[in-house]
Amino acid sequence: MNTSKWQARRVRHPFLTGSATSAAAVALIVIGLPAAALATRATSHASPAHIGPGYPPPGGIYTPFTDCPLLNPIMQESASGDATGCVDGAVASGSITIGNIVTPVVRPVDVQFGIWDPPNATFGGDNTGGTDQFAGGILPPPAGVPAMVSTKPDLIPESLTTALGCPSTARAVQNICTEAVNFGGKYNEVFALAQSAGQLTNFGLFNWTQRLMFKLINPLLSNNCFIGSVNNPIVVNPQLAIGPGGQLNEFPDPNPTKHPNTDVLQITDAVATDTVFSAPGVTGCGPGGAANIAIDSALDAGTGLPAASGVNSLTLNGTFSLAISFNTANQDKILISAFKESVHTPATARRLSITSLRSLIGHYGLR
Repeated sequence: MNTSKWQARRVRHPFLTGSATSAAAVALIVIGLPAAALATRATSHASPAHIGPGYPPPGGIYTPFTDCPLLNPIMQESASGDATGCVDGAVASGSITIGNIVTPVVRPVDVQFGIWDPPNATFGGDNTGGTDQFAGGILPPPAGVPAMVSTKPDLIPESLTTALGCPSTARAVQNICTEAVNFGGKYNEVFALAQSAGQLTNFGLFNWTQRLMFKLINPLLSNNCFIGSVNNPIVVNPQLAIGPGGQLNEFPDPNPTKHPNTDVLQITDAVATDTVFSAPGVTGCGPGGAANIAIDSALDAGTGLPAASGVNSLTLNGTFSLAISFNTANQDKILISAFKESVHTPATARRLSITSLRSLIGHYGLR
């Protein structure tokens, strides 16, 4: 990275004050990392749901960024001297508690989206307490918001019969109880699948807002059995910290002449937490009609839903990757070119010290 060029750049959005300790988290937070956008190394990623059109699957330092919306025309609209980038991440481990359902996160969760720096960005709507740098500047993959999250269901360590409070005096509920006991196995197991329920908003330095819903999966439940929905989501506001042993690595582009001020940043051992969100009850879990009411009510009673703030929690652990170009023009085109040339280029990393991190923060318009 050309330090003199970065330092000479006029800063449009200075928005950070704080200690060197808090600064260690800033390079991660400033690019709008959502709750699930904590990445592991590429070898442990879940398979991306889609491949972004217009460039081959990138290699080298850009290997994770297979589904960035770089060809979206909006990505061309970053203001002069500001950033365009791609985020990739995967939750490596963690736990989510909703009501009295405690689900370990053991399946990798791959998250991809793009960032751009809107001219004249302002606060408004949900974006009331963060930074204006990327207000509204979060773009999902080409397939849309649902493609931001790619994961597989996690097993809830509670049987269906327990969740339903079996036996039951309600006929529709008892029918499911009987089948779950008779068939056993997958018929008495419940899996939870996290899904996006809306766009990332309220982006801030150390927090963001993300809407989620969780599909409950069991052959005896409806295919539309959810905790939360697009219209009534679980709204989390995670707080980010760097865990013990966490570090920031910088991978400069191998061809800085052709791709100036273009890097991949990687932060390891990040931790995102939220313990104050609420959760709605389940919906749509029965075979239809009045039976839905009985089954939904039984599941609510057995799982402690709806659940008020203070009952629920999430902790997500991992690392994260950001490919970013910060130039006076054509930031998206520079990244596309870097992706195309990356297949045969080796990665060279350097670990950033606190001194280097201070300098890097200055490069990105932070202080």
